[in-house]
Amino acid sequence: MHGYLKTGLDGTERGVPLLSTSSLERVTGVIIAVTQFLRWRNDLAHKHPCRILRAQVERGTVATEGKVTRMARALRQQWGELQPGDHIAFLYEDAAELTSFAVSFIKDGLARGERCVYIVGEVEPTEVTEALVAGGVDVNRAIERGVLVVSSPQEYFALPPFDASRVVELMRKRATEAISRGFAGLRIAGEMTWMLQKGIRDDELLGFESLVDRATGPGLLTAACMYRRDRFPPAVLQRLVRSHAKVVAGDHVYLSLSALFQTLARSDLQGLVQSAGERRVRKGDFYFHQGDQATEVYVLTSGEVKVVRADPNGQNVILRIVAPVEPFGERALLGGTTRLSSAQALDDSRALVWEAPTILQVMMSHPAVSLDAVRLMEDRLEKERSRLQDLSTAPVERRLARLVLRLAQSMGHMTPQGIAIELSLSGQDLAELASATPSTISRILAEWRRSNVVDARRERIFILNMQRIAAIAGVGGDALPAGLTGNAP
Repeated sequence: MHGYLKTGLDGTERGVPLLSTSSLERVTGVIIAVTQFLRWRNDLAHKHPCRILRAQVERGTVATEGKVTRMARALRQQWGELQPGDHIAFLYEDAAELTSFAVSFIKDGLARGERCVYIVGEVEPTEVTEALVAGGVDVNRAIERGVLVVSSPQEYFALPPFDASRVVELMRKRATEAISRGFAGLRIAGEMTWMLQKGIRDDELLGFESLVDRATGPGLLTAACMYRRDRFPPAVLQRLVRSHAKVVAGDHVYLSLSALFQTLARSDLQGLVQSAGERRVRKGDFYFHQGDQATEVYVLTSGEVKVVRADPNGQNVILRIVAPVEPFGERALLGGTTRLSSAQALDDSRALVWEAPTILQVMMSHPAVSLDAVRLMEDRLEKERSRLQDLSTAPVERRLARLVLRLAQSMGHMTPQGIAIELSLSGQDLAELASATPSTISRILAEWRRSNVVDARRERIFILNMQRIAAIAGVGGDALPAGLTGNAP
């Protein structure tokens, strides 16, 4: 949102928006009218359905290649990038995808001389061992030598009770024990559905993941936490995708977590993937520029992107940060002919891309997607309304603290140094996000660093004292990010 900075009598900078409250109310009215129209259109669509993507699958346009699908090959391609010491989040749809990844993961560990452990969840132990045998592993000999362990979480982690710190400390201890016995390290592949079976809360799960992230490292512990996509809340999986340095998932899984396509069936998602192009953009380069023709729609699968608008004087305002599984470039769906902003990669990134008519066709044949698009716009509008209120009433330090909390909620994870937000933001970027001057942002960050509240670096931001930054932001404990309420050790 465009605006200018005004310094009050107290010396604090406040953003004065160029978009008035009455303008926002008019935009809200348009959104409501569009919603009513779409609901009316949905009734017609239910009477005269046109399942385009499903028809493509039935006609064979979207080919399934048995167990060796394009998606499975893509997973193996990602698997080749994994290294010892990684903490991996693997998101899968069914047992075939699970065993395909797990066999490769375990075989790689055995080849490196690591002790390998498989923690079962929904899949029976015999299914795991049979898959390993089919993959060329001499399972009986490996188990006899203590090279391979297939165990339940109750046995391996001595449950109950569940205590995340105790479980992760046990993993560390067993990694040290494996090294003392001459192994190159410990490698654990765990089906995470056991946490659901034990009634572990979402915030406990995210906290556990953060602790595992601290424990992993080259020459010690490599871990793959494996999540069946339809068993876990989308919000939890979104956090996992955004906070893990290494994620292995099919493109249809990423789309299932997107706000635009989360209601589509798996066959429709696979058809949408087939119709997508792939765009890889290196850090600092652009997906599109302000003023370009608006013809394409994107969903980000990795990296981060900033959406920036320049005013006639050449001054930039960062409108938002796009995180993985989020759509961007939706103006092409609204009939806009030119881009009103630019999309620049903050890191090496990858996105799926479609021509706008393709997505409009999906919206026409799947009315729920149309409603999801309206909800997405309403959510963006509400965030802009909150931002407008902050610009008008909150001092810069509070606006900056709220920005840091929002980023932590979206993509933060625990590290030994504190809660890390892996995002390459310059002081100028933070100033544009908070609608302040770079010098003011620099002064606040320097004070936070001296007070051990936040340590902002070029490639990441560390929150060292979550309670303190929450107090500066003026939010209560309920608003703190799940699983990220602790401070740096």
